[in-house]
Amino acid sequence: MNCEKCHKNHATYHLTAIEKGVKREAHLCEECARQAGVGLKLNFTIGEVLGAPREEKIPKANQVRCPECGITYAEFKAKARLGCANDYEVFRGELVRLLEKIHGATEHVGKTPQTADDQVRKENELIRLKRDLDSMVRSENFEKAAEIRDRIKALETDLSK
Repeated sequence: MNCEKCHKNHATYHLTAIEKGVKREAHLCEECARQAGVGLKLNFTIGEVLGAPREEKIPKANQVRCPECGITYAEFKAKARLGCANDYEVFRGELVRLLEKIHGATEHVGKTPQTADDQVRKENELIRLKRDLDSMVRSENFEKAAEIRDRIKALETDLSK
């Protein structure tokens, strides 16, 4: 396969991106990839690689500053470290989205201690079942989702007693 930019050399870089639900692919030779900054630059778009102009917009979230420590969300992303306890509130929306993206949830659910009572075990199982239900619905496994739904209803009834 030849490079999509120069149409001369063999494509050795194969990039795939999904932008607004549309899958785009780019196949570039080493020289065109280097010119486009692939491998050197961590934030680029397929359009930019293929020569389309890029809009220079800094998202609003990156401009917000914590009034206590002065850190911006962009600085947090670069350092991977918040500046103070107030940052959790200042950047709440962005942090929630980041946690969902990384962990698939925003609530920590660890192991249940052996000494936990039956009520706690049932509550933890309910949380797990709800997560499983969401997964089954997303994967369109509706039979399994119906089974889980029924188990959730029974567990909720048992917990409300």
